[in-house]
Amino acid sequence: MDNEKKTTIYDIAKEAGVSASQVSRAISGKGYVSETSRAKINELVEKYNYRPNAVARNLQRGQSNTVGFLIPHIYQEYFPMVYSVFEREMTERGYVTIVFNGKSTPQDEVRILHLLEELRVDAVVIIGGSLDYADWNKRTEYIRTIQDLSKNIPCILGNERAGTLSCSGVFVNIDKGAEELVKHLAEKGHKTMGILGGFQSVHPSYRLQESFKKFGKKYGLEFRPEWQVFSSYNSHDGAEAMREMLTRKELPTAICCINDEIAVGAMGVAMDRGMKIPDDIAFTGFDGVDLSREFRPQLTTIQMDFETMGRKLAEMTFRSINGEKQVTDIAVEPSVIFRRSTEGCKK
Repeated sequence: MDNEKKTTIYDIAKEAGVSASQVSRAISGKGYVSETSRAKINELVEKYNYRPNAVARNLQRGQSNTVGFLIPHIYQEYFPMVYSVFEREMTERGYVTIVFNGKSTPQDEVRILHLLEELRVDAVVIIGGSLDYADWNKRTEYIRTIQDLSKNIPCILGNERAGTLSCSGVFVNIDKGAEELVKHLAEKGHKTMGILGGFQSVHPSYRLQESFKKFGKKYGLEFRPEWQVFSSYNSHDGAEAMREMLTRKELPTAICCINDEIAVGAMGVAMDRGMKIPDDIAFTGFDGVDLSREFRPQLTTIQMDFETMGRKLAEMTFRSINGEKQVTDIAVEPSVIFRRSTEGCKK
């Protein structure tokens, strides 16, 4: 046998004078193989340092022990933090996870989902991306791809719309965190509030923005349309949004930001303009990523429970692979971390 050529199960079988299925049984330890044949096969396996093709072996038994994980991007902490917990949990269960960056474009997401089907993964987890858009139901090819895929492969969504697509899902109870945060601002003496960041076309952002307004009204914080500035989701966008906010004739005493990165960018601009935080203006964030406690002043934020989110997604994925019945949707409760950025109130 040519040692420079990668040894296959058929090479081992030919030299041992047995069938490939006998080699497979000898290696796996399952099924009958004569002691003579087993000894010869083991000798050749050691001689050629043969390693079975794990993918082929798993596919033969109808399972690949791989799970696809589709996120919209990797440059913000939220998605990688959820994924890291999920990966740890699935690794402990014997699964390999493959993460894909869909870039929130339906064409890329559809292409990735087709690829995952071709790879015959055991399950697919989808967080964010096109499912988060307000017009998600108009993205017909993407929706149809998920629906078709879920007929053959379990699809678990990190989205409250999972039930609509007959999938299981884990989502965040946005209202709980928003109410606790706004109540805290009211207790600190704030009477006015603004909202920074996010787009109404992105459903989770819209839901959070509307929750801020709803609970602001409940707890007596005035909100005006001119105190809302839309933007994308990184610190640079937050800085630009804050510069626009500072053009208003009057400013609110507290600004609720759509995520921590927006808040950090906005606070930097406010301090550059000589404003003191929280004495002149207070800021809050959402997500609770490392940046929220590393920045100064430290940021009061709605803390996502990344550990529970990732663990619940993994538990749901594992049960779905094994055909177990389960609750369609699971809500993960956030909490509020109170820090320096909201300690005072402008009088």
